Amino acid sequence: MDPLHAALFEQRQNGEAALRQAGFGGDMGLAEAAAPLAEHAVGEQLRVPASTGSLHSTGPAVSRGAEVAPLKPGPRKTGEVAAMEKGGKVGKAAGKGSAGGSGFFVTASSTWDLSTLPAEAIELIGNVGTMSKSQAGSKYLQRQLQKGSGPAVQLILDGVEEEIAAMMCDAYGNYLCSVAFQACSQRQRKRMLEKLAPEVASIACDKRGTHALQALIGLLQLEEEQAQLMSSIKHHVIELCMDSNGTHVVQRLLYCFSPPVTEWIYVAVNDRMMEVAHHPYGLCVLKKCISQANRPHQNMLLNQLTVHAIDLVQSPYGNYAIQHALEEWGGERCRSIFEKLEGRMMQLSIQKFSSNVVEKLFCSAPPEFRNRFIEELVQSEKMSVLVNSNYGHYVAKRALQLATPEQSRALLQAIRTILPSLPNRRLRVKWEKVMNGGDDDDEEENVSNVNRGFADVHPGPASHSKNWAGGKGNGKSTGKMQRSGWKGRGYSEQ
Repeated sequence: MDPLHAALFEQRQNGEAALRQAGFGGDMGLAEAAAPLAEHAVGEQLRVPASTGSLHSTGPAVSRGAEVAPLKPGPRKTGEVAAMEKGGKVGKAAGKGSAGGSGFFVTASSTWDLSTLPAEAIELIGNVGTMSKSQAGSKYLQRQLQKGSGPAVQLILDGVEEEIAAMMCDAYGNYLCSVAFQACSQRQRKRMLEKLAPEVASIACDKRGTHALQALIGLLQLEEEQAQLMSSIKHHVIELCMDSNGTHVVQRLLYCFSPPVTEWIYVAVNDRMMEVAHHPYGLCVLKKCISQANRPHQNMLLNQLTVHAIDLVQSPYGNYAIQHALEEWGGERCRSIFEKLEGRMMQLSIQKFSSNVVEKLFCSAPPEFRNRFIEELVQSEKMSVLVNSNYGHYVAKRALQLATPEQSRALLQAIRTILPSLPNRRLRVKWEKVMNGGDDDDEEENVSNVNRGFADVHPGPASHSKNWAGGKGNGKSTGKMQRSGWKGRGYSEQ
């Protein structure tokens, strides 16, 4: 070996050793990093002693015209990805997944010839999973997908498909998944559904996975795709209904999928009605079922609501299900519930939760039922119990608004005979305002609403608010809803 080539060889070895010590691993990284050194060595005049051939500070100059075989530069990285690699955010995975030689890269959908790929696509090979776990890497991949064309897009989608379940539950990867679902083809989306099927319950219950899964649900338009996802969820419906994150997935399914596909949800909720209705998150699903049900599903749910009506109206959560059914389906459709509750108006009017339902009954019942309900209060021998009850005060006020003139006079007369003996001065002031046709003070009304279990808005798919059924609302929001026309102080809307 002549002195010039010996000097270049020794310089290259020293450079590679320095690069390895600095953390650059893999053949591709060494070639890329060594390229500038080779160019510099050829471009500059190296001084080599004529006798010894070793590197020295003096010696004859070798001109540019000397026959030197420079190192071939490897593909250069874009500044953004190179900066992430330097910070340790992206690992090297050259050759990962390759088959049939170092010049090809095989994925689930394609075989790539590395010699034909642009530099930005080569950088992605084997690195999509790692990059998706960092904020900068996830945003970079999302921007590449939004460009909408080129081999880089398909390489990213293949990388997402390979690690779909873990990526959907990652702090940054779930955002990439949401974009990838929009960019992928129907065939690739089907393969993704197959891969996430074994983990769909854990994904739905994950605080990040639930958002990615809801994004996927909103994009599934073909009944075949919907049925494929539902087949992996149908055995976990009740489990998801009771979970703080899973409940949003079930509600999203009810909203986006067609009734034949969602049959499993209605059947599961109907079979375990009491368990679902008595649970705060299960109640959200039951209300969505009531809102989205077609005629056959309405009949099925109405039968169960009627059977358990007495228990539900007295439940902290179940009373909302009865109220929601009355609002969504109307009084004529819910006659079976009215018949079930008839004869128990006084008992239900003095209880915290059921008094809300009684007010709703007065508002939604057909005239013949309403008159019979109010007549129960007028003719009851326990009027003193109603007058002494904080909750009965609201029921009587609603009854006076909706009663016939004869019923109003009879009800006022019954109250007047008991009012002087009422020991609670504050309650007596309330009754006097009712007798005079006035309303309670707004602030006092708000406090009473909260104490009776008035619910703020249930958490929806994009919200995880804790101010829902169970009396955890606040006076300010309650008053705002009340002034906007929301009537029942136990009512909660999805």
